[in-house]
Amino acid sequence: RAQSGSRVAGVAVRRELIGMEDMADTVEGRRLEMSGFGECDVDKVPPLEAWGDVGRMAVLGVVSAFSKFVTSIMNRTTCTNYETFYHHVTQRRRPNGLITVSNHASTFDDPGLLSWMIPWRYFLTEPTHKGIRWTMCTSEICAKNALVHKFFAAGKTVPIKRGGGINQAVMGTMAERVSRGDWLHIFPEGRVTKVPNELGRLKWGLGKMLCDIDERGGPAPTVLPFWHSGMEKVKRYGVMWFYPFNRVHVTVGEPIDFADLTARCGKCKTDKAREELFRSMTDRVEERMREIRAKNLEERHARG
Repeated sequence: RAQSGSRVAGVAVRRELIGMEDMADTVEGRRLEMSGFGECDVDKVPPLEAWGDVGRMAVLGVVSAFSKFVTSIMNRTTCTNYETFYHHVTQRRRPNGLITVSNHASTFDDPGLLSWMIPWRYFLTEPTHKGIRWTMCTSEICAKNALVHKFFAAGKTVPIKRGGGINQAVMGTMAERVSRGDWLHIFPEGRVTKVPNELGRLKWGLGKMLCDIDERGGPAPTVLPFWHSGMEKVKRYGVMWFYPFNRVHVTVGEPIDFADLTARCGKCKTDKAREELFRSMTDRVEERMREIRAKNLEERHARG
């Protein structure tokens, strides 16, 4: 009886760590297990919770305060079409989810730039709306040990295995969160691009996620792109410190319509057909991001 009670308690703890029904997530009919802190297994669901609401508020509060100091006081940051970003982040009707996509110029893009774009009050009221973004980070950084992993989990960041492909369990977990109305930010390039204002080759992960959401029966999420320039000077690649007196500029685009493509998600009968569909989705994102990049650079030049 004591052993049975221990097992029940263990399951309860695991459910709390994963969050709601995530432990029941499946991929291609396989029930997913949960990985532990400090681990990153492509076939296991990562823990999503650590240190409770108080710990999450503390981590988000400290990180966002430092990020706002770097982007607003040490440097100058501006944004066009911010109203569109603000509306979809804070005023969309759930369970309509949100996926934001941007170029990746610095290891400080998130949390630095995202913290600047998110209002203070939204950080302070996270326990009531749970609307701060989720994001994914290479396991080499955010899951190198249990303590670091818990810190990132409290900040709504989950590890993903570099080179692990688009069928990792974490992709399904994030699709589940978005299908419930959460916000996910992703860098479709999958890595920092070292050449300023260049767009690297985009991965197919976004297409896979959109189809996962569709096949789970969730409402189609809003996919909102933006382009930023100047972050590569604030936090330079391979350098630990931050540089002041730089100009960062963000251009927010309009939502990308994928309705014609997601309509094909459940109709692909072969792996090749699915790959072609994911490629078409990726091409659409790339085309839109190149348009926003051109507008961003024009705006920078016009503003001096």
